[in-house]
Amino acid sequence: MTLRPALVSILTLVVVTTPAAAQHSSAEAEVLATTKAFLSVLETRDVEAARSLITEETRLTLLRPTQDGTGSRVLTMTGEQFIAAVTRPGGNVKEVIRNPRIEVDGDLATVWAEYQVLADGAVHHCGHDAFQLARKGGSWKVLNVSDTYSETGCGPAWE
Repeated sequence: MTLRPALVSILTLVVVTTPAAAQHSSAEAEVLATTKAFLSVLETRDVEAARSLITEETRLTLLRPTQDGTGSRVLTMTGEQFIAAVTRPGGNVKEVIRNPRIEVDGDLATVWAEYQVLADGAVHHCGHDAFQLARKGGSWKVLNVSDTYSETGCGPAWE
């Protein structure tokens, strides 16, 4: 008799949580697509597309080596400053990510991933990106981006 209530409890748990898991996977895919679209601005230089992915609150926090190489300095910019910097005419720059870990809770998401920046097809630097996104008006927007930076240990280009 004790098996039957346990079995009912397990089946109820499976039925109740399956739609949520499927919904979560859809949200993860949307978050990753938004993240990759944001990164594609480096290559496309599409200002309007970039603006559609940020809010006026968007901030970037970039950790860069100090000139003497003994530590890191922190550079910050708004989303608009980032767009202005990366959409200027110049060389062919592309950022690719791999091994993304995505967490979603309601309208907040985080993406943690390895990245490489390619300049004219060659690896320029690499590190880890940390993105925070919020769902606003039914679509995901980039709120914060933080990254690390290294010019060594990046390996060959991933793409």
